[in-house]
Amino acid sequence: MWAIIVMSIWQAVGFHMVIWLAGLQNIPLTLYEAADIEGASPWQKFRFVTWPGLRNTAVLILVVITMQAFALFAQIDVMTNGGPVDSTQTLVFQAVTRGYEQQNIAGGSAISVLLFLIVLAISLFQRYVTRER
Repeated sequence: MWAIIVMSIWQAVGFHMVIWLAGLQNIPLTLYEAADIEGASPWQKFRFVTWPGLRNTAVLILVVITMQAFALFAQIDVMTNGGPVDSTQTLVFQAVTRGYEQQNIAGGSAISVLLFLIVLAISLFQRYVTRER
């Protein structure tokens, strides 16, 4: 399982860094200039300018990471095929295995609906927690 986790992180880091970079480029330079004029330290600039400017980006990354974590299939299929002793199976892997390999379409569909409801609930919770106040 640790090999799958490390490989998935390595696979996603590039995409997420591009998203973070785009978020950083959206922060107006005038905010940093104003912070310099006010005498803000680098930590204060990060805390009061950079991090609030990246708030929406952080929410997006959080939701994307959550959905990708629940959607692991190819990595598990290629690296372990669900083994040893079913220790690396996820809901998506179970749905595909049941639906295609075992020809139990109803079981695979039920797992898929359950997965959708879980991801929806977690995403709504994340949106609630990270909303603007």
